[in-house]
Amino acid sequence: MRRRLTFIFYVVLALSVHHAWASPRAQVKQGNHAAKTENPNDALTHYKRALEQKGDSSVVLYDIGNLMYEQGDYKSATQFYGAALDPKGSAKDLSGTLYNLGNSFFQSQQYDKAVTAYIEALKRKPDDMQAKYNLEVARMMLQQQQQQQQQNQDQNNDQKDQQQNQQQQQQQDSTSQDQEPQQQNQQQQNDQQEQQEQQQQAQLDQQMSKEDAERLLNALLQDEQNALRDAKKVEVATKAKREKDW
Repeated sequence: MRRRLTFIFYVVLALSVHHAWASPRAQVKQGNHAAKTENPNDALTHYKRALEQKGDSSVVLYDIGNLMYEQGDYKSATQFYGAALDPKGSAKDLSGTLYNLGNSFFQSQQYDKAVTAYIEALKRKPDDMQAKYNLEVARMMLQQQQQQQQQNQDQNNDQKDQQQNQQQQQQQDSTSQDQEPQQQNQQQQNDQQEQQEQQQQAQLDQQMSKEDAERLLNALLQDEQNALRDAKKVEVATKAKREKDW
C-alpha cells in the first residue's frame, strides 16, 4: 500500500512539473481552453506562465484582453489590447487587435477613441465590413454624446445663472429688509411732520375763519346800520312829499 501511494505521488508530481513547464504556446492553448470553459483564474495562470517563459507577448496580452473583455472589464481590456499592439506584427494581426480595442473603447463609452481605433483597423484591412459598420455606429454615438454634453453644459450654465440671480435677489431682499426699518422710520417721521403741518394749517385756517367771520359780521352790521339809515331817509322823504296832493 505504501509503495502504491509513493508511485501515485511521483506520477502527480511529474504531471505537475510537465504542466508547469509546458511550452508557452501550450500554456496559451490551455489558457484559451480555460477561458472558453469559463475558468478565468486558470486562464490567467496559464497566460502568466506563458509570459514568464518568454512567450510572444503580443499574443498572450491579446488573449488576456479577450478574457477581460468577456468578463466585462473593458477598462482592463483596453489596457491589454493597447499593450498587445506590435508595430512589427502583420497587418491582419494589427487590424484584429485595433478592432477589439475599438470595441473595448465603445463599451466604455469612449466613442472618440473607438472611432480612432476603428479607423486605424481599417487602414490595415480596408475591406473589414464589420469595422466599417462599427465605425459609423461609433461616430453616431459620439455625435449624440457631444450633443448631450453640450445640453448638460447649457443646463449647468442656466442653473448657475439662476443661482446667481437668486443670490442677487436674496442680497437685494436682505438689503431691502435692512433698509426697510429705516425707510419705515423715515416715513413715520415724514407722516408725523405732515400731520403736524396739517394741524398747524388747520389751526391757521380756523383762526382765519374766525377773523373772516368777525370781519363779515362787522360788515353785515355796518350794512344793516346803513340800510336802517337809508330806510329812515326814504320814510322821511315819503312822508314829506305827501303834503302836496294833486
